[in-house]
Order: sequence, then C-alpha cells, then structure tokens
Amino acid sequence: MTAPVMTAPPAVRPAGIERALAARRPGRADIEAPFAPLERRALRLLPRLAALKPAVGATPLVPVASRAGRGTVWLKAEAANLTGTVKARTAYALLCAAVARAGTPDVRLVEYSGGSLALALAEMCAALGLDLHLAVPHGSPDRLVGALRRHGAHVTHGPEGTGFLGAMDEAVRICEREGRHLLLQHCAPEAVAVHRERTGAEITARLTQEGIRPVALAAAVGSAGTLVGTAQALRNRWPRCTPIAVFPAEAPYGDHRAPGGARRMNGTGGLGHGLRQPLLAPYEDDFTFTEIDYTHALQAMRRLQRIQQVAVSSSAAGAWLAASRIVDRGPRGRHAVAVAAGRGTAEEWADAADH
Repeated sequence: MTAPVMTAPPAVRPAGIERALAARRPGRADIEAPFAPLERRALRLLPRLAALKPAVGATPLVPVASRAGRGTVWLKAEAANLTGTVKARTAYALLCAAVARAGTPDVRLVEYSGGSLALALAEMCAALGLDLHLAVPHGSPDRLVGALRRHGAHVTHGPEGTGFLGAMDEAVRICEREGRHLLLQHCAPEAVAVHRERTGAEITARLTQEGIRPVALAAAVGSAGTLVGTAQALRNRWPRCTPIAVFPAEAPYGDHRAPGGARRMNGTGGLGHGLRQPLLAPYEDDFTFTEIDYTHALQAMRRLQRIQQVAVSSSAAGAWLAASRIVDRGPRGRHAVAVAAGRGTAEEWADAADH
C-alpha cells in the first residue's frame, strides 16, 4: 500500500541534513549488498570488534497471543542484545562499515540519536577506543546524556523546538566543523544488510524449524534498517508475508509538518518537512503502512506485561498491535512476527503507568 500524501511543507527547512541525505541516498543495489565482506574487512583492521560480535544477535523469538487471541505474534526480543535494544545490531554494523570504508581504525565519528542508538554507539566506541560525538534532541533526559558522557562520548543538543530532525542537522554541522565521519544511519545500507543476514535469518530459521508460515512482519520505523532488512529475509522465504511499517500517529511517514514536541512511540516516526527515510523509500509500494498513537501503544505495553508477562518498549507494543490486526481479522490460528526493539525506557514506563 502506498504511503499517505501529507499537506504542503512549511518554508523553514533543515538545509544541512537535507543535503547530507540527498548526497548519500543509497540505491536498491547498495541496500541489497551483503554485510559480511564489510564485516570481515573491519575485523581485520580493528580486531577488537570481534569481542563485540558474540553479544549482538541470536535473540529469542517469543510467542504471545495476538490482541484478540485469534492467533500468535512472535516477538523478536531484541532486549537480549548488548546494550538492551535492537540498535546494538545497527551500531555494530555502522562501526564495521565506517572502519572498513575508511581503511583504518583511526576514525573520528559523529552521529545523531534520540536514545537507543546513542547508548549502543557510546558503549561500543568506549570498548573500541573510538572518538565519538553524539547529537541528541533538545530536552533529552539527563539520564541519557549522563550515561553517554560516562562512556566518554561528546554530547551536543539540537536547537530547541526542532525535535529529532534538529539533532540530525546538528550532527551535520559537527561533521563539517570537526572533520568527523558522519555515520548517517538513515542512509546506511549496512543497517539493512545486518538485519537481512542476521535478524531476518534468525527468525526464518526458527519459524521454519517450527513449521510456521507467518502472514505478516511488523516493526516500528526509525531509520527503517530493521524493518527493510528483516522483511527482505522473510519475504525471500515466504513471498506472501506482509511487511508492515509502523509509524506514530503523531509523526507519520513523509510528514510535511515541522517536527513537533508531541510524545510518541520512542525511536520512531516521520522526520518532518516531507523527508522520507531513504532506506524505506525505494520499497514503500511493497509495504503496508499503519499508525499507532502513543496512548494505545502505552496501553499495549501494560497489557503485554499484565497478561503475557513480557516487558517491551512502546514501539514494540505498537508493532504487536499492528501484527495483531492482521492475525485477528483472518482465520484462527495464524501467525505473525513483531520486532520488539527493547524493554522500554524509564520515561515510557512512567507514561504507561498514567494510562
């Protein structure tokens, strides 16, 4: 289903990140290139990366009832990764690619993040001895900023009122000012490849072993690497498996509005100003898009904890809701997959307690 068309964009636009996204926008051939050769080259150049590899991936696939109980949603429990979220996979892939393409471990890095990727990069760069500067949105929790600095990362906030896109634009300015390599997760084909070759392959192997044919895969979209890569792996095995791109109702895909401050599922959302995730854009006609508002995601977090004894983030709860919609409106006994990005932040669980 083609993504919705939004209203006309406002006049003020973040020129720096727009230029960066346009300059490094990958094509389908880039996105579908393998990760393994990059990883092998990176491990030769920076052998300490090998110590991180065993702690990333091989996460559990946990079956839980769909919302109406008519079928099963298998949760890919990414909290089992190093640093506790799916972004550990992305961080590992970004670092491998940066080292491999630079041809040296002496890379000075900069990236933007709203939380999970920042923590993963900071922890990994501390272990690898890499110099990292992170741009975070204005108003990011002190808990997050403190943790990043304890790992030795430099931290800069985006301008007030600019949201996540402001942090992205700030990272471009840091890159230009300090001569750093911008990881640019939204244009990183390795972020797709690692999920195709690892996350998707893990899910496919387990469901094949169980004799299960999933009808859908749902994942909340931040940079889109997780969803696109995992969907490629599952559709290669089950061509009729429907990939569902889950976005916050407060910030849908291709949102033409300026970034706002409304609370929403953590780590997800349209970028604002009409920008579309470059890793998803080439495939958007092949995906179903659905929107989940923050209140319903929080209620789903509580339901999964209370009934299923599973603690997940708001984005994971949103993915479970989206997968449940497909399973519950068909014959009984069907199966779907939802990527559970993590267990949820302290701020999300505090919000969930109020709903």
